[in-house]
Amino acid sequence: MQLTRETKNSLVREYALCSSAIAYYKKATKEFERKYRITTNTFLKRFETGEIGDDADYFDWYAFSRLLAQWQKTQTALRTAIR
Repeated sequence: MQLTRETKNSLVREYALCSSAIAYYKKATKEFERKYRITTNTFLKRFETGEIGDDADYFDWYAFSRLLAQWQKTQTALRTAIR
């Protein structure tokens, strides 16, 4: 597929936006990991099985981890498109 220069520039800007979002959500999840002294993967397993409480922090952590995964998926797709 041949991309126009304008299209490619738009995708590169979108890629940069993804990078910023990924950095933000990585930092946020790392802060929760430090605060609660467990990894995000461990937290997700416990949260999804109802093993861990329902504090507001937990819902934020869950949302941030899911958003991080979505942004990473989008960035991978963009990387493929702009190569």
